Amino acid sequence: MDKSLLGWLLLLGLGFPLLSILLSEAASRLERQQHPLAVALRRLREYVLPPLAALLVMRQLLNVAGDSWTRFVETLTWVAVIVAGISLINALLTTKKPQVKWQLHVPNLFFQMARAVVVLAIVYYLINGVWNISLEGLGTGLGVASAVIALALQDTLSNLVSGLLLLFANPFKTGDWIELDGKQGRVIEQNWWSVTIENYFFKINIPNGELSKASIINYGPEPIWKSIFVSFSYNDAPGVVIPALNSLVEGIDAIKSEGSAEVSSYGDSSITYELWYKILPEDDEDASDELRYRIYYLAKRYGFTMPYAIKAQYSLSLDNKQGIPNKIPQVAENRQQELATYLRSLPYFMTLNENQINKLAQRARFQSYGKGELIIQEGKVDAGLYIIFKGKAESYVKDEQGQHQIVDKLEINAVFGEMATFPGEVSPVTVVTHEDVEIILILPEDVIEAIESSDKFASEFLEYIEERKKIVRLAKGIKHEASPRISNNGRRGQVRS
Repeated sequence: MDKSLLGWLLLLGLGFPLLSILLSEAASRLERQQHPLAVALRRLREYVLPPLAALLVMRQLLNVAGDSWTRFVETLTWVAVIVAGISLINALLTTKKPQVKWQLHVPNLFFQMARAVVVLAIVYYLINGVWNISLEGLGTGLGVASAVIALALQDTLSNLVSGLLLLFANPFKTGDWIELDGKQGRVIEQNWWSVTIENYFFKINIPNGELSKASIINYGPEPIWKSIFVSFSYNDAPGVVIPALNSLVEGIDAIKSEGSAEVSSYGDSSITYELWYKILPEDDEDASDELRYRIYYLAKRYGFTMPYAIKAQYSLSLDNKQGIPNKIPQVAENRQQELATYLRSLPYFMTLNENQINKLAQRARFQSYGKGELIIQEGKVDAGLYIIFKGKAESYVKDEQGQHQIVDKLEINAVFGEMATFPGEVSPVTVVTHEDVEIILILPEDVIEAIESSDKFASEFLEYIEERKKIVRLAKGIKHEASPRISNNGRRGQVRS
């Protein structure tokens, strides 16, 4: 027997079945790992191997070459190669985030070009090499037709050429936030003819020809710096206003930085401030609305005066960090009596005499918070003892896994912020409002004075603190913790609970 014939028999009888088994096993393992190469291997086994084996049998064993059936089988084989080749390109190249390390991230235009090259090259070979159809006359006809088509489709061709130029210039990529000629949005798709961007309102399809002529600002895929302007009266000192503005961003999940305010300008009757924060542009519409909402309550809470309207705009950088302001407006005289009567009704203050209650009412403050604002924050020093006068809030902590655990639902008459009476101690919980809330703030020194003047109040206050700490420890998953203790003279100690 001819050695070459024996070789082909061994290849077809043993090699192809063995290769089929190996490809099937490899594809199955990759599929379990959700590997992108699994589809390409599966299509190579199922689509390419059968017609390729049939073609080799016809040519090498049956010596059938050049007839219509052989050409048909060869055409079928190359069509299968196109399908498998496109799957392989899909596995090797990606326009999204790579699934595996060796995947290459490319623009969508380049991705489509790679697929088109494979298809056109194989189609050319099939026409010219397999079926022996001359393309010379077709080339001449296409040359004439191309001139006519070029005139009719000059805008389309311009977009195509511009798309190629953009590909090589690479001024942006999918996922970047860009701005051009008043249009802005995140790039979600690039192809041969256009780029599609999406913002918080709608999608915009921009032809590549228009893009090539425009000045493009690329903010990249990451959060950018934004700013919001607000003006306050000259009676409000910048040293008080700036820390207050910085606190506005707390509790807004979309904002990826701390607040950083600065004096922008001095006007005829007001000082204009600029509050900076970092955020994804598509999230800023809601976040800036929330900040405007909170500014009202901030001004009401600290007694600031706003002569002019608020403005917002994009910008790019700044850094400044300060603490919470101390300026808090006093309770109006006509509300002091109301407050005194209210405090007497609370169980925690029933042990205090009339003089002590009146003193607390005289020095207490009313504060207003909007929905979603943080009143106190875990790990930070409380401003004093808080009592909810109107509205609802919620306290929570982070457990040992970093997950939020609800400590308490806070409604009217709820008291919190007790750790402010211990100098240097920070809040064990975060309190966030569920709706518009009005609270009464009693400063730490006033609480300590009441403790020193009433043994019974001191005892009940300590009991309240210990109960609160047990609840917090339970929410955090902590069994034992040293707890601060107040004696009747206001001094701190440590107690093991």
